[in-house]
Amino acid sequence: MTTTAPNLSEPLLQEPAQAEPPEPTTALGPLEFLVGTWTNQNIQNGNQGGPTSPFSYNLMPLPQEDGYILKNFSYYEEITFSAIHGTAPNRGGYGTQVANTLFYEQRIYFADGPAKDQLVHAENGSWLFLTDTKQLLGPYGNGEQPGIGSQTVPNSTPPSQKFNIIKQMSVPHGNSILASGSYEEKQGTPIIEPPPLVLPMGVNTEQYKIKNVGNLNPAFTENPNLPLSQAIQQYPASSYIQFDVDSNNGSHPVTNIGFEQQHAKVSRYFARYWLESFGGASNYTQLQYSQTILMDIPIKGTVITFPHVTSNTLTKKN
Repeated sequence: MTTTAPNLSEPLLQEPAQAEPPEPTTALGPLEFLVGTWTNQNIQNGNQGGPTSPFSYNLMPLPQEDGYILKNFSYYEEITFSAIHGTAPNRGGYGTQVANTLFYEQRIYFADGPAKDQLVHAENGSWLFLTDTKQLLGPYGNGEQPGIGSQTVPNSTPPSQKFNIIKQMSVPHGNSILASGSYEEKQGTPIIEPPPLVLPMGVNTEQYKIKNVGNLNPAFTENPNLPLSQAIQQYPASSYIQFDVDSNNGSHPVTNIGFEQQHAKVSRYFARYWLESFGGASNYTQLQYSQTILMDIPIKGTVITFPHVTSNTLTKKN
């Protein structure tokens, strides 16, 4: 079967046009720089970074009857972030937590191997930037009076929270993930280290070192973040915003359908994103990420936790 490359010329999400109120991008904090569509593109007019030679890697274990195999590969993707014409306020009686929201839609394709250009993953969800404010008086901030106002509940105080960045994910394997975290603005080029977890414990990992159809690049298998380091070395950033989210923050559960609970239960998700700017500019045109999903796979009566790691380097479309 011949696979044709996907058409990535159109955004995956399009917010309905509305003149008033406008999209509240300034209320999104650091998330406003994500708005738009990101794809794999050649970096600095070179011949690496695009769909045929992306700075990406996927480390993926697959359960088998008596063990596991690997299905590792490079990939390219399209992801669109779209702001909405409003917010999602969480009212607590004494104060309000406002969720300033980006929705996203993602498609991922094989960049190499026998399934090149076929869809391998689809996902959607939202990113939230949480802010705190006093609670409005009445349903519309005007007490019992008509119209919309800005009055607040007497003695109302803004709530406080440990985490102000949230990622919500819906994955069509039957998994839902909620991860909380925070962000930092930094100068210079990020130092991208290997993921904290790569190899499973309590099982033979020799196949991670052997090159075959399921493990095309053992060097990337050893360090799935190596493509990110290679990209940033070619094109050093002048500043960046770092996002960190983890499903363990706040004890958020990861939910799985019944089959996945039995055979490949997702028990934890954590990720780091680097939103990068170049040449001293305040715009952010490159997005790198490394994310890890921990999968609990039973092997011969013992549950083994396998890291499923993905990393990619994306450029914002003009």
